[in-house]
Amino acid sequence: MTRAQRNGRLLGVVLSLWLLAGFSPRLQAQPADRSSEEQVKEATEQALRMVHPASGNQQLKIRRRQDLEEDLSNIAEKPVRGVYFFEIHSPPLTAFDDGSISVVAVARSPGDVYQLYSFEASEGFSGLSQQFNRLIHQLKLSVPNEKATSLARFFLACCVGGEFNDIVLDEEGLRHAVERYYLQIYGDIWRTLDVYLEWWQGFQKNAPDLAPTMRFENGGYRVGVKKILIIDGKHPQLQEWELEISRNGSVRVLTIQPIFPKPTRWLFYDFKSTVGPPIL
Repeated sequence: MTRAQRNGRLLGVVLSLWLLAGFSPRLQAQPADRSSEEQVKEATEQALRMVHPASGNQQLKIRRRQDLEEDLSNIAEKPVRGVYFFEIHSPPLTAFDDGSISVVAVARSPGDVYQLYSFEASEGFSGLSQQFNRLIHQLKLSVPNEKATSLARFFLACCVGGEFNDIVLDEEGLRHAVERYYLQIYGDIWRTLDVYLEWWQGFQKNAPDLAPTMRFENGGYRVGVKKILIIDGKHPQLQEWELEISRNGSVRVLTIQPIFPKPTRWLFYDFKSTVGPPIL
């Protein structure tokens, strides 16, 4: 089954569950009501668990991403009602699979029918943009100049998310992301500091400006943002993403350029000592 087919099946299950739960048009028209929000959350979680397989004792983990809902309202400069975001941690299906982290959105359409938007990549970046732009088109956003960079960050958080795949705004954010990743990999502070300092010193030799950039072009915006890419078993890589954003909020990925290290490098877990400095 293709990703598109699975998403279609998932949407059907979601709608079926709502019908079985007695979601009347009146209830659908009141998304701000807390009881309605809880029903949407419960139905969505049930549907996601039905279509995402578990592996052994590892279960699908789902959490509400209210931070993304708040970001969307900030971009729209008004409360956006009836849109709910969820983060899905899928368990590994085989011993060679690391599992995945993805984001889905559930939004009420003008006809009082809820629709699912899955931002998990399966057909390249054009597929990501299509799903994201389908949601944004329904919301009828108008993106002011000062919100273009925020929308770019919102797009990446939805479509290219992950536990450590952080968007970088400054050196402090970059330091935190790299240190946090190495600490999880190595498990002790001395080895973490050792490999982190080696990475940081290499980065500092040609350190770029980490602040996002934005310029006007062809009636829209050209936005550049820095992002950390994490691939299991490799050192973190800082990338620059260039996005084209229209005034109505649609997004297109133009380029992705590695900054440091240029080629991704494999980690070697046993070349660093776990012994800390001597106690005098």
